[in-house]
Amino acid sequence: MNGALFGALVLNEWRLRSRRLSSLVILLAVVALSWLMVLDPKSGAAMMVSHRQRYAYDSQALSFATTLIASLLFGLMGFYLARGRSQEDMRCGTAAALAATPVGNAQLLGARWLGAFGFLLSLGTVVMLTIWVLQLVHGEGPLQPLPYLQMLVLGLAPGLMLCASLAVLADAWAPLMGKRGDALYWIFWIAQFAFVPAVLGQKVIEMSAWQVFDINGMSPLLVGVSRLLDVSRISVGGAPFDATLPVLRMPAGLWSAELVALRVGAMMLALLPLFPAVLLFHRYAPDHVKPRHASGHSRIVQALQWSLQPLMRPLMLALRLLMRVSAGLPGLPGRWLADLSLMLLSQPLLTLAMLSCSVATVLVPAQQLPAVLAGLLAAWGIAVADVSSRDRQYGTLALVSAAPGGARERGWRQALVAFGLGLLLATPALLRWSASAPLSALACLAGLLFLSSAATLLGQLTQGSRTFLALFLFGLYLSLQKTGLAVLDMLGLSGVATFGSVASYALAGVLGFALLQVRSTSRPSLGLARQA
Repeated sequence: MNGALFGALVLNEWRLRSRRLSSLVILLAVVALSWLMVLDPKSGAAMMVSHRQRYAYDSQALSFATTLIASLLFGLMGFYLARGRSQEDMRCGTAAALAATPVGNAQLLGARWLGAFGFLLSLGTVVMLTIWVLQLVHGEGPLQPLPYLQMLVLGLAPGLMLCASLAVLADAWAPLMGKRGDALYWIFWIAQFAFVPAVLGQKVIEMSAWQVFDINGMSPLLVGVSRLLDVSRISVGGAPFDATLPVLRMPAGLWSAELVALRVGAMMLALLPLFPAVLLFHRYAPDHVKPRHASGHSRIVQALQWSLQPLMRPLMLALRLLMRVSAGLPGLPGRWLADLSLMLLSQPLLTLAMLSCSVATVLVPAQQLPAVLAGLLAAWGIAVADVSSRDRQYGTLALVSAAPGGARERGWRQALVAFGLGLLLATPALLRWSASAPLSALACLAGLLFLSSAATLLGQLTQGSRTFLALFLFGLYLSLQKTGLAVLDMLGLSGVATFGSVASYALAGVLGFALLQVRSTSRPSLGLARQA
């Protein structure tokens, strides 16, 4: 294959990702989060604080702090934004054409990796440019592009490369193409925090060769800046400070030869998942892709379900009984219950996990309730992420549009199903909070209402589930952090929600349901026409 053809493939991959409506949604979210990253010192908190002294918002400090936070954001969202190409090819019918082309597996996957990495790097560049504008408006020093470019190339790019590589691997290997791949990456992302070294809280801070495996770069960057500033503790992302103490300035010289070598080594490691991807690529062969859909489950999932038979059998019987009950209920309640039963029946392991967490919220001590509820809500978010895109993905849109209620009702009913499921599962925790922390209970209710409408709207707009899933999981992570910001306590998990934040999320949820009603009323047959 010549260079021109390969370049055309790369450009096509970048265009396919950047021209989607979901990309516009993510771009607006990235810009909004970039502005929220930089806290106003008048609020009593600052981005970088050490020993109660804040650092001035100049190019050195802003580039470092925003890159550290952006590595968290893109480390999670980047994977979900980059993957899904194989499923899209099979849904659109281009898989057979690609399978018959003379392009080799390595060339095809290489083009997909470059397109995915280029797309993610474009979003990272948007973050950089947004912070440039913010510094020009609210900064405390002249704009210096070099520190930002260094952070983009050496600080953020290795993590973006890893996201692109793992996304290509997940699309190349059939067992990782569905929600299993999404869930496993979530676990992998959480596990990466183990690389943040405990030595940050000690007197002697050393950089280790093992930190090359921290590809997102949190631990080497924190160690590097701690050594540069000669401090043992530093808070990044929002911490209170003493306004009576003088403002510090972060000096240049962060990028030592040792730190640059670690980040270049991380780039090399980020490419390793491409090798098994080339070897395992299914090439859309029916004997590699279809059996998973025909049997419904992989051998690993089947083995897990077999080991859980004492729990799975009564659960499946109860769900089938629930489906029969829905057939006997007239009108909207019956259709709502049928949708809920179908959602739970199609995801039995996830249903078992949600029910287990719901029962645990009754038994655990009060101080552990937010953590257990967070696990419950994470499973709920994964379960409802495709609540409105499932019909299009599985080709059942025409069928459900012809059923009672039709397309007019189904749009907002799906959001009602998601909200109802979340409310039923979270009720034990909400009852406990109603006495001890009523504001947290109200925040959880408002958050569920907002997220249910957001999952349905984003699914309809983007025709996929991963835009909502990426934003939801990152928002859930932020809500668990003790930032002190009420706007980030979307579900009441950190206990800092206010009446204002609760009312804002409740209003956004109501407006979301209203918008769903308007869309289903004014454009009832658009989705069916597109499918036809």
